[in-house]
Amino acid sequence: MEIPDGKEIYATDGENVMTSSNRTEMNSLSPCSHDDADNCLMVHALDASLKGHRRVKIRTNDTDVVVLAISVANTLPPDEMWITFGLGKHVYNLAAHSIATSLGQDKASVLPMFHALTGCDTVSFFGGRGKKDCMGYMDGVS
Repeated sequence: MEIPDGKEIYATDGENVMTSSNRTEMNSLSPCSHDDADNCLMVHALDASLKGHRRVKIRTNDTDVVVLAISVANTLPPDEMWITFGLGKHVYNLAAHSIATSLGQDKASVLPMFHALTGCDTVSFFGGRGKKDCMGYMDGVS
């Protein structure tokens, strides 16, 4: 596989982290003991920013990753966090940093809880209220 200059690929195999670069120090990444790969992606985003990358891009088709990225986008050092989301003809580039800024820090930080209660794969309603009703409620909360 040919990797463009200036690009690096990281992957996990169990608790081990592998990279396409010649990097030897990976204490912030390995061993990777997160049970959920979604959380591990945020650790990789932090690591990339600590290495000086100003833009981070994550490719996923999992809404949980999008929600996590938005919730941490303004707390991580990179200037931009992009999420390429979707499958087939329906692929979108989402500016997680812009979405987080428009939500504000308070709402962005509680987004994972909101998603778990109203929009994750296993919950479609919360107390008889759908996502739009709950988001309207959040708009009224300061």
